[in-house]
Amino acid sequence: MTQAQTETVAEEIRPGRTRWGVFTAILAVPALVVAGLIALLVAWLFTDDSVDAGVRKVSCAEAFAYGGAKPPTGARDLTCVLEAAQDPRYEARFRLRRDEVSAWVAASYPDGPGLRNVQCGGGADIEACMNRGPVAGQSSSVQVEVTYDGSNWSEVRFVAFTL
Repeated sequence: MTQAQTETVAEEIRPGRTRWGVFTAILAVPALVVAGLIALLVAWLFTDDSVDAGVRKVSCAEAFAYGGAKPPTGARDLTCVLEAAQDPRYEARFRLRRDEVSAWVAASYPDGPGLRNVQCGGGADIEACMNRGPVAGQSSSVQVEVTYDGSNWSEVRFVAFTL
């Protein structure tokens, strides 16, 4: 037997198709989900929950008008907020000369009731209070609590709300 000489032909080398694209896509989906969860966690940690609590500053004329009163003249440190829940609740805090508080309450609510020194349920530091339910033409109730701040000044908390 004779041996035939064979010619060696070089094979053309073509790059093979790899599956790295599929592998990367499979890994990218969980990585993006984890990155999204981390972003949500960071956003949750850095947001202030009290900002969206429904409490915002309002004009004091609006707060007192809701309770059927006028802002007292000579009041200091006057701040007014609205707590917007199911029903609005206005709150005003201010300082007023001690001898002017009763006159302001009497001028705001001439048909009574006036300030009283008994049965003020807000604590031992409350010296005078007034609770007024809704009257004809009004839908709001009013609470006034007075604490004395020294011999000349009173801290007053005015709250107007609906029942």
